[in-house]
Amino acid sequence: MPDRRRLLIFVATVFGLILVFSIGWLFIAPGYASLLAAATDKISPSSISLTATGSSIVLQSETQQASISLNSLPLQAGLILLVTLIIATPGLRVKQRLYYVAIGAVLTFVLHVISILIMSTNVRALRPLIVLFASVGIDLFPVLIWAGLSARYWWPGRETPA
Repeated sequence: MPDRRRLLIFVATVFGLILVFSIGWLFIAPGYASLLAAATDKISPSSISLTATGSSIVLQSETQQASISLNSLPLQAGLILLVTLIIATPGLRVKQRLYYVAIGAVLTFVLHVISILIMSTNVRALRPLIVLFASVGIDLFPVLIWAGLSARYWWPGRETPA
């Protein structure tokens, strides 16, 4: 019974924090989209230009006349989920939470840049694996990162190898 209560408290905390962080994130989203666009633009082919407009990333390709707008909020939701899961994980000290949030945020940012780069370089031919990576990956990767960082706190009997 205590495990059910612990899980229920965790789930309630996650939902509450997601609500609070989502409202606050609306003010941060345009800045994060600008950061994503700038970072991806630096490593994208020269025929592709990325700029941020609000929370969207506008993709302009030399091969296409019309620009394409990618809404970055679904990507950003994964970051909110990751931070929320780390903060709500029981058994972590404050210093560990901050360290895991920093590691998770960097990993998630890198995955966001890779996702945008893949989508922008394959706009004309969206192959099934690209669509799968972009649609499932942006939601699954933050959860996998959190699971990797916090696994030993959920299963304390299983020590992670050094």
